[in-house]
Amino acid sequence: MTITPLLSPATGERIGAWSDAGAAGVDDAVRAATAALPRLAALSRWQRCDLLQATAAALAVRREQVVDSLLVEHGKVRREAEAEVETAIHALRMTAEYARRLDGSMPAISDPAKRVFVDRIPLGVIGVITPWNFPVNIPLEYLAPALAMGNTVVWKGAESTPGSSAHVAAAIAEAGWPDGAVTLVEGGPATGAALAAHRGLAAVGFTGSSPVGHQIAAVGGMRKLLLELGGNGPTVVFDDADPQQVAEAVVTAATFCSGQSCAATERVLVQERYHRQVLDAIAAVAADRRVGAPQDPDADFGPLHLAQTGVVMRDHLADATARGARLVAGGAPLADAPTDRYWPLTVLDGVDPASMVFTEETFGPVIPLTTFRDEAELADLVAASEYGLSGAVFTADLDRAFRVAQSLPCGSVIINDHSNVWETHLPAGGHPGSSSGVGRVGIPYALQELSTIRSTILHLGGTGRG
Repeated sequence: MTITPLLSPATGERIGAWSDAGAAGVDDAVRAATAALPRLAALSRWQRCDLLQATAAALAVRREQVVDSLLVEHGKVRREAEAEVETAIHALRMTAEYARRLDGSMPAISDPAKRVFVDRIPLGVIGVITPWNFPVNIPLEYLAPALAMGNTVVWKGAESTPGSSAHVAAAIAEAGWPDGAVTLVEGGPATGAALAAHRGLAAVGFTGSSPVGHQIAAVGGMRKLLLELGGNGPTVVFDDADPQQVAEAVVTAATFCSGQSCAATERVLVQERYHRQVLDAIAAVAADRRVGAPQDPDADFGPLHLAQTGVVMRDHLADATARGARLVAGGAPLADAPTDRYWPLTVLDGVDPASMVFTEETFGPVIPLTTFRDEAELADLVAASEYGLSGAVFTADLDRAFRVAQSLPCGSVIINDHSNVWETHLPAGGHPGSSSGVGRVGIPYALQELSTIRSTILHLGGTGRG
């Protein structure tokens, strides 16, 4: 088994290590999960919901340890780490309540001697692969609904946040779930690929990059897939919007989790005659946002989690400026920081729609601005990206707001607020045909995605008609 050192994104120091389970470890985990299916089936859904509540309580007891793990491993500032843990606890509790109320039905049938019962049953063993950007909350978007519906799970957490994954797994074990209900495997891309391709799975759930999502879809076969992938959604600003409101929202979405969110502000489209007011407002708000160490109470956001994201930032900025974009703020990591991952918020103006920063997912604290004249040109600019996860529209005209929102090829559109607005009971996922995924996470939707419908037809006796 390969052991890889784990380095702090904030200091560069060694903080631990992670091991690679590989294909053999995945195979063992799938066998254990398969053996556990009857133990989950022996529990009523009500009992499984009680166990979800117990998991929430166990995670709450570990709250400070989990927060500290996020600070050290991930590099989040404390405010964001605390919010993530609270969201995860809330998701467990809310999943239990939604699952208790998930009803079946008794459709009418022409034969008077028969009755039909339609209910939801588990899929079986589900493979779940989750990313590093929200290593506590995102896993539970899959694990909680999967367990509520009676599935077992083989879960590969992100290799760069193993401590956070371990805390979630420990809370599940402490809650009293049957052995094998959730099996956590550590590993990198090879282990993830082995899990995604394993024929013992009934379904695969994945949150992460679009290229990896396409690879999972290619080997998915007839299994059910739930894929929440990348985004580069547009934030559209019309000439009647409040520039200060726009600036606060855009900067918030670009710096939340240091821009390392699929729904982050990645491209801002401003109506041409309103460009200067919006740019000046964004520049002023951006100047007040500070990148700093996770433990720094004055820091608004932390360092990038991965060195590779800094490489992408540099490449995208170089490409944009070569195509004529003007650097308004930021543009390089802080020179006096402990590592090269402390990127301040970067603002680009006059971005060519053919630029990589406009068409691809940067996944860092960057705000690229370009302009449009009217709604016809806006439609062409929106279509320049293959992504369709989330977007935002700012305007005082609600008729226009709804018209444009309904025209955007996005899974969700926020009107007059930033593109990161979401709560755990709301649907999240990509627009059909985009590179942003298949299916919907969000508690009531994931409960349906991670189960299937079964019809049971009872013959009461007599001749009937069938």
